Amino acid sequence: MLQDLKLSIITVVRNGANSIEGTIKSILAQTYKNIEYIIIDGKSTDGTLAIIEQYQHQLAYWVSEPDRGIYDAMNKGIRVATGDWLLFINSDDFLTENTIIQQVVPYLINCESEVAYGKVEFIYSSGKEVSYGLDWKIIKDKFINISMRIPHQATFHSKALFIKEQYDISYKVLGDYDLLLGYLKTQDAIFIPLTIAKMYEGGISNQISKYTLLKETRKAQIKHKIYKYIPSIEWFAYGAKLILVNAVIRIFGTVGKDKIKYIKKYISF
Repeated sequence: MLQDLKLSIITVVRNGANSIEGTIKSILAQTYKNIEYIIIDGKSTDGTLAIIEQYQHQLAYWVSEPDRGIYDAMNKGIRVATGDWLLFINSDDFLTENTIIQQVVPYLINCESEVAYGKVEFIYSSGKEVSYGLDWKIIKDKFINISMRIPHQATFHSKALFIKEQYDISYKVLGDYDLLLGYLKTQDAIFIPLTIAKMYEGGISNQISKYTLLKETRKAQIKHKIYKYIPSIEWFAYGAKLILVNAVIRIFGTVGKDKIKYIKKYISF
């Protein structure tokens, strides 16, 4: 039966008082009822806990304690999850409609892959919404050889995927790419042609520097022996900027903290 499939939804949050309630409500309002909702809080200090406590009786599990980063927190959620499939909806994200999980479950039943994903919509500060997520046949080569192309807010992970490996906590923002790449370099993902979630501009992946994204992408590809393409032109552009800035510092001597801050902003450090 449809309701036999159990889905664990995990929300990782730290100081998300401005958005966590919308996330919680979007999950608790789902018409599909075999959902286990887990919240992992990283010892918030801004009122997040008070909001979580309002809904604690509707949660399968929640905890508030220090962690070593987002992927450490996600691993905590994985370890307590008992669902057949796992979905991560964090505090800047929310499900698109009350029936979306009901619509997704038929795709997960008898799914031949351990990874299935749909689309997300990014909501920019201007109010503009942009859809993100393409069929696996279109993005497969670029995902494996270039960069992350699957929206994590719309990615359903089979519990079996995490039996051998969980997230590498040394990553700041692309631990999901690392884990998925290990599986998808030899397997196919299943594309679900539905918009699963929405997220506001300002999430962690929007705050991280381009250099960190490039560095962590290559780190994952080297780990999984993906060598098809040399680093992109963006690597060389960044390197040229860095060489130029270092040359300026050598010529003009010590640079104050205010100027260092400006330089880092200039090169997107």
